[in-house]
Amino acid sequence: MALTQQQEAMVGVYGQLPHVVNRFFTRRIKKGKIPFITNTQTINFEILEEFVRKAKILQRGAKFPNAKLNGSSIKSVTPEVIKDSFPFFVTDELNRQAGMSIYVNGKKVDNTTYERDRRIAGLKQSIETVQEEISAGVFLKGTYKSPDTKNEVKYDFAKETSVAKTAVEDWAIWLTKQINEFTKKSKVPVSEILVGEKIFNDLLKTYNAVSNKVIPAQVNRVKTEDGDFELHFNAFGFDLVMIPQISDTEGNAIDFSDKIIFYNDLAYLPAYAGVLNVVNGVASMEAIDTIIRETDADKETGEAKTLGESAYCPIVVNSSLIKIVKITGLS
Repeated sequence: MALTQQQEAMVGVYGQLPHVVNRFFTRRIKKGKIPFITNTQTINFEILEEFVRKAKILQRGAKFPNAKLNGSSIKSVTPEVIKDSFPFFVTDELNRQAGMSIYVNGKKVDNTTYERDRRIAGLKQSIETVQEEISAGVFLKGTYKSPDTKNEVKYDFAKETSVAKTAVEDWAIWLTKQINEFTKKSKVPVSEILVGEKIFNDLLKTYNAVSNKVIPAQVNRVKTEDGDFELHFNAFGFDLVMIPQISDTEGNAIDFSDKIIFYNDLAYLPAYAGVLNVVNGVASMEAIDTIIRETDADKETGEAKTLGESAYCPIVVNSSLIKIVKITGLS
């Protein structure tokens, strides 16, 4: 069943609204990829594997990783639907005196449109907050836990290695060696180097301590294509990006302050299971990344709801394209 015109309009508003949540990890998982979307509640890994191989996301000879749910191997995953709702009454759209107008950024706005868009903006912030928590867990650890059911999905993931700071005599040489080893083993280049806060600061201090650095290196606050800001440091011929503070879906901080992650974009794939749609009392599953719909008003209270739902499920499709190194002995 297709979306109604009203739903299409609301989904369009959702897509056009600016992002107000830091999407550091979600942005990287989605970067340059067309997501895998199905209208079923379950994402079948066999179908997904066929998709990523045809799309050349999984290279020839590479093995599609295993996934586990609460310790048991699985061949499919049914992601929990990220959802939120904003209640409203008919009077919410008629609560101004006749002749009164709303002005936003100097422009006259229809009251009904304003109230609808305000609710959609709230939904976008709520949904993207949870999406980023899920993305962070999958990107950094290869796992995430449903905030509702507490079911935990784990993908095959890169095994972390440890290196003592004293063994890194020269950051430039060490980084070059790591990148060369990554490329030789994976047959693809490193897309990006992300570093934790302690390492970022140590790199900055070390670089500026070199005697021939007349002008100290500076940290650049770079604005991304979707309005976020990231801290970058260009040194030794590399663009190093600092990993921000982030929590998982349970509110626990993910400490990556003393770690470096080298990865290729093809390691991750955004995927979406189907979400429920109800039109004129008829239910169906929609293949869509996020759906916005309104429920009918309650016959007794007159309350209706604007709902936002997304069955977002980022997947690690090739863990061999991820390398994580922990630097011990940092001050």
